[in-house]
Amino acid sequence: MAATNNVKYLKSLQAVRERSQAIYERATKGELQHFDFDQSKIESVADYVVSLVERDYGTIDKVPTHGRWRSYCLAIDGSKRDLVSEHVAKWKASGVSDWECAQRVIDLFVVSVLIDAGAGSKWRYTDSLGVFERTEGLGIAALRMFENGVFSSSPNYPFQADALALMALTDETLLQGFQVSEENPLLGGENRAELLRSLGRAMSGDGAAYFGGECACASRPARPGFMLDYLAKNAVEPKTVSIDSVWQVIVDGLASVWPASRTQLDGVSLGDVWPCSTLAVLQDDASGDVSAKQLVPFHKLSQWLTWSVLEVIVKLGGFNVTGIERLTGLPEYRNGGLFVDMGVLTLKDADCQRGLVKGSGGVPHFDGFDPVIVEWRAMTVVLLDKVAEIVRQKCCDATGCPVPDMFLSRVLEAGTWKAGREMAARLRPDTKDPPINIISDGTLF
Repeated sequence: MAATNNVKYLKSLQAVRERSQAIYERATKGELQHFDFDQSKIESVADYVVSLVERDYGTIDKVPTHGRWRSYCLAIDGSKRDLVSEHVAKWKASGVSDWECAQRVIDLFVVSVLIDAGAGSKWRYTDSLGVFERTEGLGIAALRMFENGVFSSSPNYPFQADALALMALTDETLLQGFQVSEENPLLGGENRAELLRSLGRAMSGDGAAYFGGECACASRPARPGFMLDYLAKNAVEPKTVSIDSVWQVIVDGLASVWPASRTQLDGVSLGDVWPCSTLAVLQDDASGDVSAKQLVPFHKLSQWLTWSVLEVIVKLGGFNVTGIERLTGLPEYRNGGLFVDMGVLTLKDADCQRGLVKGSGGVPHFDGFDPVIVEWRAMTVVLLDKVAEIVRQKCCDATGCPVPDMFLSRVLEAGTWKAGREMAARLRPDTKDPPINIISDGTLF
């Protein structure tokens, strides 16, 4: 396979599942290098997820999809608030079109997702609605900065995120927006600011065709929300696009956002793609030379972003998106932590001791590129599929409940992500940390 095809393959959704599946197959033979695998406990994880679905929603079809929108759906003083819907209603009442409303929400979500890497257990965000931590805190902080025009270059149009403002964003401005101080530290704060500056450069440079950058000017700078225009122009039918088109916007249009220090192949920075020694001896996979064969793609932040904008594209943009089932579950510390806390995966003693050297509170810590983390994340991708299939059987096949669209997304929202968080809080109440911590640089979950 030619070099350009290697890169194309490793950036694909297909590769995420195929490479992770190859590692899972090694796990079934007892050949993982860093974890012991107990396949018999997968069903107990699924049962726990089903119990959360029934507790919080009744049936799976009532579960909302997993995306950034959920961070803005809050229970305040006994009443439910949807802060995004509240803004949309206000915008429409003031004469803003449905299309522009959708573009504004995409602007918010893209910025919010890119700065949503692990915040650490010490950081908090204090708001008029309460005190928030971790992903909810990062989301509320992003919303307040968005409302205040921090991401807009035009005082007359504060509710947007545009390339000019993002390229000019300073570390200090973002850290102030996050209320960072010595007493309130945020992991990787400066790296988050650089991600947003890179977003601005990407929309004006290599990704210009997707975000309006090719015809941008001072009065109409490139914006994430302009992806709607690109999708409309490239729809196979009016308002019908494939997930591949949406994925292309994200993975190609934002390719230059990711740090150049990430894994490279043939001179191309691949983003969230990492070498995995577990694959080193495989000889019969689809992507060419030995170095390419050892790489495992996750594209976690890109997929989290895709899951998030999909809801806007469909709900507010009015699109029909086909092929959504090609997206995978998200290999991050809540989903992955669930499988460790419930005994499906057990970190081997030598690796545990190595991780505890950097860790605290009895929780091992590893860098994002560490072989432990790569193997853990790959197993998480496949285990999420396995759990989703059992949940479908128990919540739909056995009850007659229709299988809702974006099913995996609903399993993530109602179950695995929430279950991982609740299990962590139960087992480690002081920090609520996952059982394995990824040393965060602000650009990786």
